[in-house]
Amino acid sequence: MRTRMPGVLTGLALSAAVALVAAPAASAAQDITVTNPNADGTVAASASGVTFVDTDTGTEMNCSSSSADGTIADGNHTTPAAIGDLSVGFQDCTGPLGGVSVTPNAEPYQLHIGSFDSATGVSTGWVGEVNVSVSTVTCSFEAVGNAPGSYDNSTGQLTVSPDVALPDGVAPLEATNVSGCFGLVGEGDALTFEAVYDITDPATPITIG
Repeated sequence: MRTRMPGVLTGLALSAAVALVAAPAASAAQDITVTNPNADGTVAASASGVTFVDTDTGTEMNCSSSSADGTIADGNHTTPAAIGDLSVGFQDCTGPLGGVSVTPNAEPYQLHIGSFDSATGVSTGWVGEVNVSVSTVTCSFEAVGNAPGSYDNSTGQLTVSPDVALPDGVAPLEATNVSGCFGLVGEGDALTFEAVYDITDPATPITIG
């Protein structure tokens, strides 16, 4: 684990496996269809190399892996739309002060689609509102807000990344109820979350279009 100055944070690149398309602050409503090969709408996913960053202080926390499961049912929607829900877990997390406990609260979280690009098969949106308790040694805080990301029909990957813009009115992740963090994390600091989730169930990718 290490801390970084904000100017160095641009080097984070966990999402390099997927081309990300930044969503505009406001986009026209679109009609989309969600198709899940699982008749019961269930979905499961896993990610490795998860990164959380306090972009105000440069403090970074990493988890070796993350898991997610929930429901994304077949259906027709008009964007922006909540198309399903996910519960998540994080494993083997560390920070500047050592081992870190990361506990999601008030699950499941909704998966929202804001826009779809028919030329690329990539949807952009966000997961939230997220509420996660983080604690290590004397430091504790909650990460609250929405995590932006994209989904690629061709790869079946859900990429959570700050490279995707949240639409107006959707609150980004920030730190609240900060206690004993010695300036590593401050009250109201902006937080980012990066991970690439491979959909493991269904075996054939869910499609949005």
